[in-house]
Amino acid sequence: MGKQNETRYIELNIPQEMMIETVEIIEENELDATIVGKAEDEEAIILGFDYSSSQRESIMEILERIEDYNNAEETEEEED
Repeated sequence: MGKQNETRYIELNIPQEMMIETVEIIEENELDATIVGKAEDEEAIILGFDYSSSQRESIMEILERIEDYNNAEETEEEED
């Protein structure tokens, strides 16, 4: 048994403004995602992902886009 078929699970807080963009990544890469709930302290939806090592790059893309979104939000707050 190799690590290639190993399935992992991660939950991500997806900002509401990023949901359509995230769904496009999910569809394009055939990711298995489940709505877990709504984050209490922010306007975000919690999605759970079951993914294999071959789908890791897609998860990383979502993580990078969330980070970019959060950095942009922080920059806007600092400018106000």
